[in-house]
Amino acid sequence: MATCGGAGAQPWYADGVQTDSRDVLPGDLFVALKGARQDGHDHVADAFSRGAVAALVCEDVAGKDIPALRLVHVPDTMDALRAMGTQARRRAPAKIIAVTGSAGKTSVVQALRQALERTEATHASIKSFNNHVGVPLSLARMPRQSRFGVFELGMNAPGEIHVNAKLVNPDIAVITAIGAAHAANFKKLSDIARSKAEVFEGLSEDGVAILGVDHEWADILKAEAKQSGRKFITVSVTGEADVKPLRMTEHGTCTCLTADIFGTTVTYKVGQPGREWVLNSLLVLAAVKAAGGDLGHAALALAQLQAEPGRGRIHALQLGHSRCTLIDDSYNANPLSMKAALRRLSLAPTKGFGRRIAVLADMRELGEKSEEIHLKLVRDLQRFGVDRVIAFGPRMAKVGRAAEINTERWEMEKNSARNIAEMLRDGDAIMIKGANSAGLGQLVDDLLEINEREAADDSADRMLGVRHAL
Repeated sequence: MATCGGAGAQPWYADGVQTDSRDVLPGDLFVALKGARQDGHDHVADAFSRGAVAALVCEDVAGKDIPALRLVHVPDTMDALRAMGTQARRRAPAKIIAVTGSAGKTSVVQALRQALERTEATHASIKSFNNHVGVPLSLARMPRQSRFGVFELGMNAPGEIHVNAKLVNPDIAVITAIGAAHAANFKKLSDIARSKAEVFEGLSEDGVAILGVDHEWADILKAEAKQSGRKFITVSVTGEADVKPLRMTEHGTCTCLTADIFGTTVTYKVGQPGREWVLNSLLVLAAVKAAGGDLGHAALALAQLQAEPGRGRIHALQLGHSRCTLIDDSYNANPLSMKAALRRLSLAPTKGFGRRIAVLADMRELGEKSEEIHLKLVRDLQRFGVDRVIAFGPRMAKVGRAAEINTERWEMEKNSARNIAEMLRDGDAIMIKGANSAGLGQLVDDLLEINEREAADDSADRMLGVRHAL
């Protein structure tokens, strides 16, 4: 209570912090935030019913289902959450890594967590907790025994990285890549690079910036890093840099490589296919070395990587007599991540008459140049060998037809997953990608449910056949 200037009638101890009452577990502190669409004060009773030990509030929520003794009153709950984050940052003797960029942020954060936690207590952002609420919430949750902290910083508009970078105050700042994500909120694409570079303003005095430079705005990042007075390390998959592959062999399920990690040679395997995962792995190893972590253990962790749901996770489908590969890349899309997903589809194994099928929804937040940006994918569809496009959106339908690929325009319906399952044939590889608002995550869930149901029915049929034989 002292940290956030709160006043309460009863002492309490919390095991965790939540801002969504639906996520509350017994022993958590619930912070009632006021948002544009929801007011957490309306859900305080629900939080207590789920086991919250106390609730941080900034207005009166008295009621028969709310124990007044367990209310902590503060002037502003958002300010209080930020204060708790600041206090958690100060108390933990941890090396702090901040990760931002137009694509790959969450994948790099989770890979760093897996790499570092093999040897030391490591705390990391979960899901995509990277905005004005997610960052202080992730900080506030950091245990005092943490030796490494890894935080994702996202943005929709200029200035947002600056605020959260100051709060996190990282020792190492990683910028994965720069592309046209959220382009609607920026006058020029180069402004996206400058806004991502705001992370340098939060770096500790002897902090290090790690820059992915395989894009046309690399010089802007380098110039901004120099201007901030911070040391920086460059990372590239295809060109000269401080961190780069020396040898590399790509496979359908992994990539094997030897890399120069600014002076240290490391041979390792990345347990995910695709050039974007090569870049992610190089960024991870660079950050681990800069943070004083164990490169050997980090390399072992990279070999065992599994993509997060919606971010390239691969599933084997058995639908009747058809065995297919499903690439779940359904968690949002921008031009960089879309290109990476198509490249990953090109690496997916097919057999017989199997096809590479892209299920694509329109990208969002691209502003007045949206159609132009979408049409730049035409060449990628062609060179990555896409055989068929199922388009949930007019722009992707136009892209598929412009690429002269068999393209169908679908509307999202209750039976969409069943319709996809019925059109798949043995040996197909299918990749699903698009804006979150298109609901492709649910489409993936429905496909996996159909797969499980058919697998259970097939197993039951086999057991029945065994009984008849007996």
